[in-house]
Amino acid sequence: MKIGYLGKQDSFAVEMLKQMKAGNSQDEFLTWLPGEKAPAMDLEVLLAIGKVGAEELEGQTKLGLLQTASAGYDEVDVEAATKAGIWVASAPTTKTGNGESVAEFAVLLMLAASRRLNEELAFTRDGEQVRPEKPEVNMALHGKTVCIVGLGGIGDLLVERLRGFGMVLTGVDKHPEHAPAGVKGYGSDQLKFALATADYVVLAIPGTKENENMIDAEVLAGMKKGAVLLNVSRGTLVDEPALLVAVTSGHLYGAGLDVVKNEPVKPDNPLLSEPRIFVTPHIAGSTDVMLEGTVKYLREVLAGYIKGVRPEGAVNEPKEPRVPLH
Repeated sequence: MKIGYLGKQDSFAVEMLKQMKAGNSQDEFLTWLPGEKAPAMDLEVLLAIGKVGAEELEGQTKLGLLQTASAGYDEVDVEAATKAGIWVASAPTTKTGNGESVAEFAVLLMLAASRRLNEELAFTRDGEQVRPEKPEVNMALHGKTVCIVGLGGIGDLLVERLRGFGMVLTGVDKHPEHAPAGVKGYGSDQLKFALATADYVVLAIPGTKENENMIDAEVLAGMKKGAVLLNVSRGTLVDEPALLVAVTSGHLYGAGLDVVKNEPVKPDNPLLSEPRIFVTPHIAGSTDVMLEGTVKYLREVLAGYIKGVRPEGAVNEPKEPRVPLH
């Protein structure tokens, strides 16, 4: 098969493609960066990370499957692909090691924000002998209430990792009845109520148009004073100016963000000017576990596609698919 890869070519993507080529020597792989012209117009499968618009699909008359190499597909024009008869599929967090990796990183963000890691690192690097006094002591996770917004693959794995910290576990989900044992579940319509008593709020839901800016000024104002907000999902979920105000005003103790609205994060992003907001460059899932799991999953998808098998992560169903899958 002729397979294309469209997306960023960081160390993770480069190694992923290297392993894919080594294990699928019978296939031809072509890669290009977003904004560049496709190196061929007869691709059969397109692997992608990030944005894939209608313009990238136009003219690819042999393309039957657009498979993302990540769980997120919010930047893919699914409607255009469906209309063209192209299957679109994501890589489920439970199949690639992404869930485990992101859940671990969420704990890191919780600890970093709780212990004011930005300020402590600045103190260490500056070499000052006298540590400046702070208005409050650092927070410990033990005994605190955490509310995980999104009890899916990542949320459930995070629950298991937080049990050992002795936290009170709650969660918000469309199906609260499916909450893991020991977790108090709330419906999506109870978001504000659930957040009002949480010391920590972790966002672990997909970024969609429906939940854009779901954490806005009103929701932030309703959160418990001194709470911490963590986001390991998508930057579109949070009203960033409102979050900055909530932290600088002292209403929130701090925040930990692995994602922002405009990525990669720019040096002049106002969020970086507030030491109580710990920001990392969307690296939660970039681990050896996810690399191995993603390569394994994508190979399974390609092997199944040849046999007419629909990928497990399919997110659409074209009425007239170019390649029938079952």
